[in-house]
Amino acid sequence: MVKTFVPIDSSCKVCDAVRSEDVLLHVTGRDYPGILAKLTKILFDYKIPLVDVQQTTSLGQLSLSLLINVPAHVGLAVLKELSHNARVLGLSFDFFVLHEGELVRDEGRKTYALTILSPEISISSFHALAIVLGENSINIERMNRLAQGNLSALEFILGVPNTTGELANLKRILFKVAFEHNFDLAIQPENLYRRSKRLIVMDMDSTLIQQEVIDELADQVGVGEKVAEITTRAMQGKLDFAASLKERVALLKGMPAEEMNEVLKRISLTPGAEILISILKKMGFKIAIISGGFTYFTNYFQNQLGLDYSFANQLEIEDGKLTGRTMGRVIDRAGKAAILRELAAAEKIPLDQTVAVGDGANDLDMLETAGLGIAFNAKPTVRDHARAFISQPGLDSILYLLGVSQKELVEMQSRD
Repeated sequence: MVKTFVPIDSSCKVCDAVRSEDVLLHVTGRDYPGILAKLTKILFDYKIPLVDVQQTTSLGQLSLSLLINVPAHVGLAVLKELSHNARVLGLSFDFFVLHEGELVRDEGRKTYALTILSPEISISSFHALAIVLGENSINIERMNRLAQGNLSALEFILGVPNTTGELANLKRILFKVAFEHNFDLAIQPENLYRRSKRLIVMDMDSTLIQQEVIDELADQVGVGEKVAEITTRAMQGKLDFAASLKERVALLKGMPAEEMNEVLKRISLTPGAEILISILKKMGFKIAIISGGFTYFTNYFQNQLGLDYSFANQLEIEDGKLTGRTMGRVIDRAGKAAILRELAAAEKIPLDQTVAVGDGANDLDMLETAGLGIAFNAKPTVRDHARAFISQPGLDSILYLLGVSQKELVEMQSRD
Protein backbone atom coordinates (compact mmCIF):
# COMPACT_ATOMS: atom_id res chain seq x y z
CA MET A 1 0.00 0.00 0.00
CA VAL A 2 1.33 3.43 -0.93
CA LYS A 3 0.98 5.84 2.00
CA THR A 4 0.01 9.47 1.48
CA PHE A 5 -0.11 12.49 3.77
CA VAL A 6 -1.97 15.76 3.43
CA PRO A 7 0.52 18.65 3.97
CA ILE A 8 0.26 20.46 7.28
CA ASP A 9 -0.68 24.14 7.40
CA SER A 10 1.83 26.00 5.24
CA SER A 11 2.20 28.67 7.91
CA CYS A 12 4.25 26.18 9.96
CA LYS A 13 7.93 27.10 9.47
CA VAL A 14 9.09 23.57 10.30
CA CYS A 15 6.72 22.22 7.68
CA ASP A 16 8.10 24.68 5.14
CA ALA A 17 11.57 23.40 5.94
CA VAL A 18 10.48 19.81 5.45
CA ARG A 19 9.10 20.82 2.06
CA SER A 20 12.72 21.47 1.00
CA GLU A 21 14.08 18.78 -1.25
CA ASP A 22 16.90 17.21 0.74
CA VAL A 23 16.72 15.68 4.23
CA LEU A 24 19.64 13.90 5.85
CA LEU A 25 18.68 11.06 8.21
CA HIS A 26 21.13 9.75 10.77
CA VAL A 27 20.58 6.47 12.64
CA THR A 28 22.90 5.09 15.32
CA GLY A 29 22.85 2.25 17.82
CA ARG A 30 23.64 -1.42 18.29
CA ASP A 31 23.96 -3.17 14.96
CA TYR A 32 22.12 -6.33 13.99
CA PRO A 33 20.76 -7.78 10.72
CA GLY A 34 17.59 -6.35 9.20
CA ILE A 35 17.77 -2.70 10.29
CA LEU A 36 18.28 -1.30 6.81
CA ALA A 37 15.46 -3.43 5.41
CA LYS A 38 12.98 -2.20 8.02
CA LEU A 39 13.82 1.47 7.51
CA THR A 40 13.93 1.40 3.72
CA LYS A 41 10.53 -0.37 3.74
CA ILE A 42 9.07 2.88 5.06
CA LEU A 43 10.79 4.88 2.31
CA PHE A 44 9.49 2.39 -0.25
CA ASP A 45 5.92 2.68 1.04
CA TYR A 46 6.04 6.48 0.73
CA LYS A 47 7.85 6.34 -2.63
CA ILE A 48 10.68 8.50 -1.24
CA PRO A 49 13.68 8.90 -3.59
CA LEU A 50 16.99 7.82 -2.02
CA VAL A 51 19.73 10.27 -3.03
CA ASP A 52 22.69 8.81 -1.15
CA VAL A 53 23.51 6.33 1.61
CA GLN A 54 26.52 5.60 3.82
CA GLN A 55 26.86 3.00 6.55
CA THR A 56 29.68 1.98 8.86
CA THR A 57 29.77 -0.57 11.65
CA SER A 58 32.46 -0.39 14.30
CA LEU A 59 32.75 -2.46 17.48
CA GLY A 60 29.15 -3.61 17.04
CA GLN A 61 27.78 -0.08 16.69
CA LEU A 62 25.92 1.13 13.60
CA SER A 63 26.17 4.56 11.99
CA LEU A 64 23.76 4.88 9.07
CA SER A 65 23.16 8.03 7.02
CA LEU A 66 20.44 8.31 4.39
CA LEU A 67 20.00 11.34 2.15
CA ILE A 68 16.42 11.43 0.89
CA ASN A 69 14.34 13.77 -1.20
CA VAL A 70 11.00 14.47 0.52
CA PRO A 71 8.16 15.47 -1.82
CA ALA A 72 5.94 18.35 -0.67
CA HIS A 73 2.82 16.17 -0.52
CA VAL A 74 4.44 13.82 2.03
CA GLY A 75 5.39 16.42 4.63
CA LEU A 76 6.49 15.23 8.07
CA ALA A 77 4.68 11.91 7.96
CA VAL A 78 7.62 9.86 6.70
CA LEU A 79 9.96 11.42 9.28
CA LYS A 80 7.53 10.68 12.11
CA GLU A 81 7.20 7.06 11.04
CA LEU A 82 10.95 6.64 10.62
CA SER A 83 11.53 8.13 14.07
CA HIS A 84 8.93 5.86 15.66
CA ASN A 85 10.30 2.71 14.04
CA ALA A 86 13.87 3.60 14.95
CA ARG A 87 12.87 3.86 18.62
CA VAL A 88 11.10 0.49 18.38
CA LEU A 89 14.33 -0.96 16.99
CA GLY A 90 16.30 0.52 19.89
CA LEU A 91 18.09 3.07 17.73
CA SER A 92 18.72 6.79 17.94
CA PHE A 93 17.26 8.84 15.10
CA ASP A 94 17.88 12.38 13.97
CA PHE A 95 17.33 14.37 10.79
CA PHE A 96 18.62 17.58 9.27
CA VAL A 97 16.87 19.64 6.64
CA LEU A 98 19.34 20.78 4.00
CA HIS A 99 18.28 24.00 2.34
CA GLU A 100 19.51 25.08 -1.05
CA GLY A 101 23.30 25.35 -1.06
CA GLU A 102 23.74 23.35 2.16
CA LEU A 103 24.23 19.97 0.50
CA VAL A 104 27.97 19.28 0.44
CA ARG A 105 29.27 18.27 -2.95
CA ASP A 106 32.67 16.90 -3.96
CA GLU A 107 33.58 19.79 -6.24
CA GLY A 108 36.83 21.46 -5.29
CA ARG A 109 38.09 18.46 -3.32
CA LYS A 110 40.30 15.50 -4.09
CA THR A 111 40.16 12.15 -2.32
CA TYR A 112 43.23 10.37 -0.94
CA ALA A 113 43.88 7.22 1.03
CA LEU A 114 46.19 7.66 4.01
CA THR A 115 47.58 4.57 5.76
CA ILE A 116 49.58 4.78 8.99
CA LEU A 117 51.53 1.95 10.62
CA SER A 118 53.14 1.66 14.03
CA PRO A 119 53.64 -0.99 16.72
CA GLU A 120 51.37 1.25 18.78
CA ILE A 121 49.47 4.27 17.47
CA SER A 122 49.57 6.48 20.55
CA ILE A 123 47.00 9.14 21.36
CA SER A 124 49.74 11.77 21.04
CA SER A 125 50.57 10.77 17.46
CA PHE A 126 46.89 10.39 16.58
CA HIS A 127 46.17 13.84 18.03
CA ALA A 128 49.10 15.39 16.18
CA LEU A 129 47.85 13.94 12.90
CA ALA A 130 44.32 15.22 13.60
CA ILE A 131 45.67 18.73 14.24
CA VAL A 132 47.57 18.78 10.93
CA LEU A 133 44.54 17.56 9.00
CA GLY A 134 42.31 20.18 10.62
CA GLU A 135 44.78 23.02 10.07
CA ASN A 136 44.86 22.20 6.36
CA SER A 137 41.05 21.86 6.01
CA ILE A 138 41.42 18.15 5.27
CA ASN A 139 38.31 16.18 6.15
CA ILE A 140 38.33 12.55 7.33
CA GLU A 141 35.54 10.93 5.32
CA ARG A 142 36.12 7.38 6.56
CA MET A 143 38.46 5.68 8.97
CA ASN A 144 39.10 1.95 9.30
CA ARG A 145 41.42 -0.15 11.45
CA LEU A 146 43.24 -2.66 9.25
CA ALA A 147 45.32 -4.36 11.94
CA GLN A 148 46.05 -4.37 15.65
CA GLY A 149 48.31 -6.36 17.93
CA ASN A 150 52.05 -6.45 17.22
CA LEU A 151 51.46 -3.89 14.47
CA SER A 152 48.63 -1.37 14.27
CA ALA A 153 47.40 -0.10 10.91
CA LEU A 154 44.78 2.58 10.28
CA GLU A 155 43.39 3.64 6.92
CA PHE A 156 41.83 7.07 6.38
CA ILE A 157 39.93 8.29 3.35
CA LEU A 158 40.59 12.03 3.17
CA GLY A 159 38.74 14.82 1.41
CA VAL A 160 41.44 17.33 0.49
CA PRO A 161 40.68 20.84 -0.81
CA ASN A 162 42.32 21.83 -4.06
CA THR A 163 43.94 24.73 -2.21
CA THR A 164 46.19 22.24 -0.42
CA GLY A 165 47.85 21.66 -3.75
CA GLU A 166 49.13 18.54 -5.42
CA LEU A 167 50.16 15.25 -3.85
CA ALA A 168 53.73 16.43 -3.26
CA ASN A 169 52.55 19.21 -0.95
CA LEU A 170 50.14 16.91 0.88
CA LYS A 171 52.94 14.39 1.35
CA ARG A 172 55.24 17.06 2.78
CA ILE A 173 52.60 18.09 5.33
CA LEU A 174 51.89 14.51 6.45
CA PHE A 175 55.46 13.19 6.39
CA LYS A 176 56.54 15.93 8.77
CA VAL A 177 54.16 14.80 11.51
CA ALA A 178 54.96 11.13 10.81
CA PHE A 179 58.71 11.73 11.25
CA GLU A 180 58.14 13.70 14.45
CA HIS A 181 55.88 11.05 16.02
CA ASN A 182 57.57 7.91 14.70
CA PHE A 183 54.88 6.24 12.65
CA ASP A 184 55.00 4.97 9.07
CA LEU A 185 52.83 6.44 6.37
CA ALA A 186 51.55 6.03 2.82
CA ILE A 187 49.49 8.57 0.89
CA GLN A 188 47.81 7.62 -2.39
CA PRO A 189 45.04 8.99 -4.60
CA GLU A 190 41.86 7.12 -3.69
CA ASN A 191 40.76 5.63 -6.99
CA LEU A 192 40.29 2.31 -8.76
CA TYR A 193 44.02 1.96 -9.41
CA ARG A 194 44.80 2.23 -5.68
CA ARG A 195 42.63 -0.82 -5.00
CA SER A 196 43.71 -2.88 -8.01
CA LYS A 197 47.49 -3.05 -8.10
CA ARG A 198 48.74 -5.91 -10.30
CA LEU A 199 52.54 -5.75 -10.50
CA ILE A 200 55.15 -5.40 -7.75
CA VAL A 201 58.90 -5.02 -8.26
CA MET A 202 61.38 -5.26 -5.40
CA ASP A 203 65.01 -4.53 -4.83
CA MET A 204 66.90 -7.52 -3.46
CA ASP A 205 69.67 -6.29 -1.14
CA SER A 206 68.39 -5.02 2.23
CA THR A 207 64.83 -5.36 0.93
CA LEU A 208 63.93 -8.90 -0.12
CA ILE A 209 66.99 -10.14 1.76
CA GLN A 210 68.65 -8.75 4.87
CA GLN A 211 72.18 -8.51 3.49
CA GLU A 212 74.07 -6.58 0.81
CA VAL A 213 75.39 -9.32 -1.47
CA ILE A 214 78.38 -7.36 -2.74
CA ASP A 215 79.53 -6.84 0.86
CA GLU A 216 79.19 -10.55 1.55
CA LEU A 217 81.21 -11.40 -1.58
CA ALA A 218 83.85 -8.91 -0.52
CA ASP A 219 84.11 -10.46 2.93
CA GLN A 220 84.60 -13.83 1.26
CA VAL A 221 87.78 -12.59 -0.45
CA GLY A 222 88.99 -10.26 2.30
CA VAL A 223 88.20 -6.87 0.75
CA GLY A 224 85.14 -6.16 2.88
CA GLU A 225 86.16 -2.79 4.26
CA LYS A 226 87.06 -1.37 0.86
CA VAL A 227 83.82 -2.50 -0.75
CA ALA A 228 81.65 -1.48 2.23
CA GLU A 229 82.95 2.08 2.02
CA ILE A 230 82.10 2.29 -1.68
CA THR A 231 78.68 0.67 -1.10
CA THR A 232 77.78 3.17 1.61
CA ARG A 233 78.57 6.16 -0.58
CA ALA A 234 76.65 4.66 -3.50
CA MET A 235 73.50 3.88 -1.50
CA GLN A 236 73.52 7.39 -0.03
CA GLY A 237 73.57 8.86 -3.51
CA LYS A 238 77.03 10.33 -3.11
CA LEU A 239 78.57 8.19 -5.84
CA ASP A 240 77.35 7.22 -9.31
CA PHE A 241 76.05 3.65 -9.09
CA ALA A 242 77.47 2.38 -12.37
CA ALA A 243 80.94 3.69 -11.54
CA SER A 244 80.77 2.29 -8.01
CA LEU A 245 79.62 -1.10 -9.31
CA LYS A 246 82.58 -1.28 -11.66
CA GLU A 247 84.96 -0.28 -8.87
CA ARG A 248 83.57 -2.81 -6.39
CA VAL A 249 83.36 -5.74 -8.82
CA ALA A 250 86.97 -5.15 -9.82
CA LEU A 251 87.97 -5.94 -6.23
CA LEU A 252 86.42 -9.43 -6.61
CA LYS A 253 88.79 -10.42 -9.42
CA GLY A 254 90.12 -13.95 -9.00
CA MET A 255 87.40 -15.18 -6.62
CA PRO A 256 86.47 -18.81 -7.41
CA ALA A 257 82.90 -18.82 -8.75
CA GLU A 258 81.98 -21.83 -6.60
CA GLU A 259 82.50 -19.69 -3.47
CA MET A 260 79.36 -17.73 -4.37
CA ASN A 261 77.45 -20.75 -3.11
CA GLU A 262 79.13 -20.33 0.28
CA VAL A 263 78.01 -16.71 0.31
CA LEU A 264 74.49 -17.79 -0.60
CA LYS A 265 74.34 -19.93 2.55
CA ARG A 266 74.80 -16.78 4.65
CA ILE A 267 71.93 -14.92 2.95
CA SER A 268 68.57 -14.73 4.73
CA LEU A 269 65.21 -13.50 3.55
CA THR A 270 63.74 -10.45 5.23
CA PRO A 271 61.07 -11.44 7.81
CA GLY A 272 57.64 -11.50 6.22
CA ALA A 273 58.97 -11.93 2.66
CA GLU A 274 57.45 -15.37 2.15
CA ILE A 275 54.08 -14.28 3.58
CA LEU A 276 54.04 -11.19 1.36
CA ILE A 277 54.80 -13.13 -1.79
CA SER A 278 52.34 -15.91 -0.97
CA ILE A 279 49.50 -13.41 -0.48
CA LEU A 280 50.42 -11.37 -3.56
CA LYS A 281 50.29 -14.52 -5.69
CA LYS A 282 46.81 -15.28 -4.38
CA MET A 283 45.82 -11.73 -5.28
CA GLY A 284 47.03 -12.30 -8.86
CA PHE A 285 50.11 -10.08 -8.76
CA LYS A 286 53.03 -10.40 -11.13
CA ILE A 287 56.19 -10.26 -8.98
CA ALA A 288 59.73 -9.29 -9.98
CA ILE A 289 63.15 -8.67 -8.46
CA ILE A 290 64.99 -5.73 -10.03
CA SER A 291 68.39 -5.54 -8.38
CA GLY A 292 71.68 -3.78 -8.73
CA GLY A 293 73.13 -7.04 -7.35
CA PHE A 294 73.91 -10.17 -9.30
CA THR A 295 71.97 -12.73 -11.30
CA TYR A 296 73.47 -15.72 -9.44
CA PHE A 297 71.53 -14.61 -6.35
CA THR A 298 68.39 -13.11 -7.92
CA ASN A 299 67.85 -16.24 -10.02
CA TYR A 300 68.14 -18.38 -6.90
CA PHE A 301 65.46 -16.39 -5.05
CA GLN A 302 63.26 -16.24 -8.13
CA ASN A 303 63.24 -20.05 -8.23
CA GLN A 304 62.94 -20.46 -4.45
CA LEU A 305 59.97 -18.10 -4.15
CA GLY A 306 58.35 -18.77 -7.52
CA LEU A 307 58.63 -15.20 -8.80
CA ASP A 308 57.75 -14.20 -12.34
CA TYR A 309 60.88 -12.21 -13.19
CA SER A 310 64.35 -11.34 -11.94
CA PHE A 311 66.81 -8.79 -13.30
CA ALA A 312 70.33 -8.05 -12.05
CA ASN A 313 73.92 -7.58 -13.17
CA GLN A 314 75.76 -10.62 -14.48
CA LEU A 315 79.25 -11.35 -13.18
CA GLU A 316 81.73 -12.45 -15.85
CA ILE A 317 83.37 -15.81 -15.15
CA GLU A 318 86.41 -17.27 -16.95
CA ASP A 319 88.16 -20.50 -16.03
CA GLY A 320 85.91 -20.84 -12.97
CA LYS A 321 86.87 -17.47 -11.50
CA LEU A 322 85.39 -13.98 -11.43
CA THR A 323 87.16 -11.65 -13.87
CA GLY A 324 86.29 -8.48 -11.92
CA ARG A 325 83.91 -7.37 -14.67
CA THR A 326 80.19 -7.59 -15.42
CA MET A 327 78.53 -8.63 -18.67
CA GLY A 328 75.65 -7.12 -20.59
CA ARG A 329 73.18 -4.52 -19.42
CA VAL A 330 74.05 -2.63 -16.23
CA ILE A 331 71.12 -2.44 -13.83
CA ASP A 332 71.59 0.98 -12.29
CA ARG A 333 69.16 3.63 -11.03
CA ALA A 334 67.83 4.52 -14.49
CA GLY A 335 67.90 0.88 -15.56
CA LYS A 336 65.62 -0.18 -12.71
CA ALA A 337 62.96 2.35 -13.71
CA ALA A 338 63.30 1.36 -17.37
CA ILE A 339 62.75 -2.32 -16.54
CA LEU A 340 59.66 -1.46 -14.50
CA ARG A 341 58.22 0.38 -17.51
CA GLU A 342 59.12 -2.52 -19.81
CA LEU A 343 57.49 -5.08 -17.52
CA ALA A 344 54.33 -3.02 -17.16
CA ALA A 345 54.10 -2.64 -20.95
CA ALA A 346 54.74 -6.36 -21.55
CA GLU A 347 52.07 -7.34 -19.02
CA LYS A 348 49.70 -4.59 -20.27
CA ILE A 349 49.49 -3.12 -16.77
CA PRO A 350 49.20 0.69 -16.35
CA LEU A 351 51.99 2.16 -14.23
CA ASP A 352 49.34 3.40 -11.81
CA GLN A 353 48.70 -0.26 -10.98
CA THR A 354 52.32 -1.01 -10.10
CA VAL A 355 54.21 -1.07 -6.79
CA ALA A 356 57.95 -0.67 -6.28
CA VAL A 357 59.87 -1.40 -3.07
CA GLY A 358 63.46 -0.46 -2.31
CA ASP A 359 65.84 1.08 0.20
CA GLY A 360 68.67 2.83 -1.66
CA ALA A 361 69.28 5.88 -3.81
CA ASN A 362 69.53 3.66 -6.91
CA ASP A 363 65.87 2.70 -6.29
CA LEU A 364 64.57 6.27 -6.39
CA ASP A 365 63.67 6.41 -10.10
CA MET A 366 61.89 3.07 -9.80
CA LEU A 367 59.96 4.25 -6.72
CA GLU A 368 58.91 7.46 -8.48
CA THR A 369 57.86 5.62 -11.65
CA ALA A 370 55.55 3.15 -9.88
CA GLY A 371 51.98 3.97 -8.93
CA LEU A 372 53.05 3.33 -5.33
CA GLY A 373 56.72 3.61 -4.40
CA ILE A 374 57.58 2.27 -0.94
CA ALA A 375 60.84 3.09 0.85
CA PHE A 376 61.45 0.02 3.02
CA ASN A 377 63.75 0.60 6.00
CA ALA A 378 65.40 3.11 3.71
CA LYS A 379 68.08 5.72 3.93
CA PRO A 380 66.70 9.20 4.82
CA THR A 381 67.20 10.59 1.31
CA VAL A 382 65.11 7.74 -0.13
CA ARG A 383 62.44 7.89 2.54
CA ASP A 384 61.97 11.63 2.01
CA HIS A 385 61.32 11.21 -1.73
CA ALA A 386 59.03 8.16 -1.69
CA ARG A 387 55.24 8.27 -1.54
CA ALA A 388 55.25 5.75 1.31
CA PHE A 389 57.78 4.57 3.86
CA ILE A 390 57.92 1.58 6.20
CA SER A 391 60.34 1.16 9.08
CA GLN A 392 58.84 -2.09 10.37
CA PRO A 393 60.97 -5.26 10.26
CA GLY A 394 58.37 -7.31 8.38
CA LEU A 395 58.09 -7.05 4.61
CA ASP A 396 54.50 -8.32 4.85
CA SER A 397 53.48 -4.96 6.38
CA ILE A 398 53.39 -3.76 2.75
CA LEU A 399 50.06 -5.58 2.43
CA TYR A 400 48.36 -3.00 4.67
CA LEU A 401 49.39 -0.24 2.26
CA LEU A 402 47.52 -2.18 -0.42
CA GLY A 403 44.36 -2.09 1.71
CA VAL A 404 44.56 -5.70 2.93
CA SER A 405 43.23 -6.05 6.48
CA GLN A 406 44.56 -8.35 9.18
CA LYS A 407 41.35 -10.39 8.96
CA GLU A 408 41.71 -10.81 5.19
CA LEU A 409 45.36 -11.72 5.62
CA VAL A 410 44.48 -14.51 8.06
CA GLU A 411 41.70 -15.75 5.78
CA MET A 412 44.02 -15.92 2.74
CA GLN A 413 46.75 -17.70 4.71
CA SER A 414 44.23 -20.33 5.83
CA ARG A 415 43.62 -21.29 2.18
CA ASP A 416 47.05 -22.90 1.84
